[in-house]
Parts: sequence; C-alpha cells; structure tokens
Amino acid sequence: FPFHINGDLSQHVMAIIESMVPAVEVYSIDEAFADLSGMPGNLTELGRSIRSKVYRCTGIPVGVGIAPTKTLAKLANHTAKRLQAHTGGVVDICDPAKRDWVLRNTSVGEVWGIGRKMKAHLEGMQILSAKDLAMADPWMLRKTFMHRN
Repeated sequence: FPFHINGDLSQHVMAIIESMVPAVEVYSIDEAFADLSGMPGNLTELGRSIRSKVYRCTGIPVGVGIAPTKTLAKLANHTAKRLQAHTGGVVDICDPAKRDWVLRNTSVGEVWGIGRKMKAHLEGMQILSAKDLAMADPWMLRKTFMHRN
C-alpha cells in the first residue's frame, strides 16, 4: 500500500481481502498475509481478483505475492511491484522454476530482514543474490550472524 494510507482505509482494504480469502493475518497497516492453501482454482487469477477489487473499491493499487512462505511471499510481492508492467502487480512463485528466476534476479539486499550491514557482510562473502543466500550453508550463516551473549 502507499505510505499515506490511514487506519480506516487500511481496515477497508483488509475487509475486502478477508471477504475473498478465509485466513488473513494482518501484519501491519499496509500488509497482510493470506493463507491460500486449499483455495480452489488458479492462485494467480485469485491474486488478480483481489488486486482488482481492492483498487475498484478503494482506489489503492496493491501488489500481490503468492508463495509457500511469508519471506518468499514478500519477495514475490516486491517483484510484482518492481516489474508491474510485466506482472500486472501479481506474482506467484509457488512453481520452483519461477521461484528460481525471482531468486536469481533479486539482490540479497532486497530480501526481507536484510539490512545495510548484513547486506554488506553477505556481499563480502560473495552472496549477491537471493538465490546465493538460499544456497548458502545454513551452519555457516548461523555461525557468522548469530548474536553471542
């Protein structure tokens, strides 16, 4: 959502999403996660319907990212917005080939939760893309980034 959204408008947007999807977790004033597991039909079409109805009812253009995890959904949403001319504002990366393309074409710094310092450290380790991060050794990452008391 745009940053100027107010609480009433946010509630209206969330109500629209909740009317179309049974399980919605409101994450913030301008973000929600919807559990689409078990939803019938094409999820990309559902995403387009959500986007269209929200825009029609509120005038707010939203991005829709569809993926098996919240982090990947945020990445799909980011891609939907970044490549809106090609995606129509909806990206589904449940398919492994599509997910791989998005991961390869996303800078590690664009991943949810990666700040400037961590980005610089990861790039120093030659972890440049989200795909590099996904393929990195989890033990090595924990050892490198885990805070010690």
